Amino acid sequence: MSTSSCPFKAAKLFRLAAVWLLLLVIGAPAAWAIQWETLFTAQDVRDYLSTPAGREQALGFCRRMGITKVYLEVFRNGYQAKADTLKTSRDFFRHAGLEVSGCVTTVGIGKPASGRPIWVCYTNRQNQERLAQIFRYAASMFNEIMIDDFFCTDCRCSECAAAKGSMSWKQFHDKQMVEVSRKDVLGPARAVNPHVKIILKFPQWYDGFQDRGYVVDKESAIYDRIWVGTELRDPSSDKWAHVQQYRGFFLYRWLADVAGSKEGGGWFDPYATDPILYMDQAYVTVLAGAPEIMLFHYGDLNSSTYRPQAETLAAHEEQLTRLARLVGGWKGIPAYKPPNSSPGNEPYILDDIGMLGIPLLPVAHFPAKTRVALFAAQALGDTDFVPELEQLLEEGGTAFVSQSLAHRLNADPRLKPNDNVDLPKDELVREIPEGSGRIIVFSDQLPHLAYVDAKDQVTQLDPQTRAALKKLRGAVAKFVPTSLNAPPRVAIFPMRDGVAVANFTELPVTCSLTGPGSTETRYTELFGTAKTRVTTSGNALYLPPHGVMIVK
Repeated sequence: MSTSSCPFKAAKLFRLAAVWLLLLVIGAPAAWAIQWETLFTAQDVRDYLSTPAGREQALGFCRRMGITKVYLEVFRNGYQAKADTLKTSRDFFRHAGLEVSGCVTTVGIGKPASGRPIWVCYTNRQNQERLAQIFRYAASMFNEIMIDDFFCTDCRCSECAAAKGSMSWKQFHDKQMVEVSRKDVLGPARAVNPHVKIILKFPQWYDGFQDRGYVVDKESAIYDRIWVGTELRDPSSDKWAHVQQYRGFFLYRWLADVAGSKEGGGWFDPYATDPILYMDQAYVTVLAGAPEIMLFHYGDLNSSTYRPQAETLAAHEEQLTRLARLVGGWKGIPAYKPPNSSPGNEPYILDDIGMLGIPLLPVAHFPAKTRVALFAAQALGDTDFVPELEQLLEEGGTAFVSQSLAHRLNADPRLKPNDNVDLPKDELVREIPEGSGRIIVFSDQLPHLAYVDAKDQVTQLDPQTRAALKKLRGAVAKFVPTSLNAPPRVAIFPMRDGVAVANFTELPVTCSLTGPGSTETRYTELFGTAKTRVTTSGNALYLPPHGVMIVK
């Protein structure tokens, strides 16, 4: 039985003291197996790398953090770093044995977007010319350049309105960002340096890509590599939209299905975290399989404000390396999000579902020929979704369907269920036969159980929601491992060589796993953070707050 409950406040009072005690007893970091990297923003280049003493201090930071690759940023927020400082720093780090690449952040270029002013109007000709200048400049010094967040737009100014003509705003921005990529980024950079490789980093707000000009399938095709923002924030934060820890995993694995071998690594930062939440980012990024991890950015991580986060990570390097060796061969219920699809009224519901201990295998293509799949409103971004779903059911498959999607399917004449697809009032889970298969509709109340409010609390499980969650998990357990008795916010990651379990609650959890054909199980622990253990009986797992373990 779980020992977790709703309040989050108590454990937080003791976090920092525990972290600093840990730092006192753990020795210096050993060599990293994962490639750890950091960025010097354009302002960092100016403020910290313009003198020999500053460069030596920065190198010392990299040595302490196990960092073997650095990115030197050329442009950010209207400031372009000086060529002599960039070249001197590039050569300094290379001589010290580090890999060095460039970076560009496309904010402050010129005329701002009419929506969010941090973004840019890419219809404006002066902005296009400035963008091309920046990438020519960067490519003259670096053979690899990463583009940070914000290479997007929501501009609807008079120039954009005239240029879009009869297209919808989404069509216009999608077309525009692909054209600007080719004409004002890739073209100018390759003209200066035919060997240059350009990396596009996608941010973590994946359910909003379609509103901001990100076209993940087309952009992944034209750029040399992509990177993924695996940032999270304090999940109780109103300011940061209550980001779930599972998002980094979902987004990384989903973009792996979009971009294939072009996917390079994960990137996270320390903002709106304490050292414990900062480590959650590291564990999730490693569990997702990122071979390279970017720690953004030197100037902040080496400051007194965020140094505890950086030092905690350094203290756990050996542990993260051991975890990375066990990661791969991900399993789960295929969860379908077509590229550039809208979530409707269910934004980031897939993150919430993952936080219920329901393992997901994110996919960007319809999971045909599968025994089971999960769908929310995003699936309607595929115009062929309904006939594809009907085919899956005709072949005996099981479809888990969110309440919002079920409501919309109920009015679609192409799907002819033997019963009403929608949920009756006050029912939270319902199984509906369809063809040779079945649809399992679940209420959006269930994913909401993982939500953390601004007072650091989650919804209490009453008898109805407890029974419904167990029923939903029981249906999932016919296909993949899950836990019937873990509280919400305990995530499960089945893989080739074991099952990872992460307790993202603020209190200890004791739980067991169940899955296809399982009987009473005795677990062997393959990996565990501090104080995780298999219980004396051998058939239950104990995880302290924010504990992570892998069992077989």
